[in-house]
Amino acid sequence: MATNQHTLPLLNPYEYTEVENGYRFETDYGAIYELIFLLYPSVNETEDYVIYMFNIEQIHKGKSHKDDRIRQTVEKILTLFFAENMNAILVVMDTYDNKQSARQRMFRNWFEKSNIKNVEKYEASCNTENFQLHTMLFIERHNPFKSRILEDYFDLVKINFYS
Repeated sequence: MATNQHTLPLLNPYEYTEVENGYRFETDYGAIYELIFLLYPSVNETEDYVIYMFNIEQIHKGKSHKDDRIRQTVEKILTLFFAENMNAILVVMDTYDNKQSARQRMFRNWFEKSNIKNVEKYEASCNTENFQLHTMLFIERHNPFKSRILEDYFDLVKINFYS
């Protein structure tokens, strides 16, 4: 049987290590990323559930290169997170460089390509005085507090996430 030399090898997630509040990995192109989960101060008074703020931080810039293994690594870590608990994850797109809309499209694209089937995604945007804020909420489909979490999420949108 002949092999096709143009066939791309199957990609897989990067190896990662645990760091305080999350994980770290390095790409083949020298970039180092940290994926951090922090408790989000909620509007929930009863504390029956928690919402985690999720952040992807590039702590060392590598060569600029399209790298689908980054998405696969993020997907694997999020899959692990939801396998271990039913809490929700909030992502607020960073606005420091005015590329929050691009970040939202990237996260939406990643989620649509993912194999994470037990998680639902909700999106919202709000306007502050200086910028438009884009957010996403990821919640385990069978979370017993889902309706209350969604109510809290959209309450946060109404108050511009304390802005």
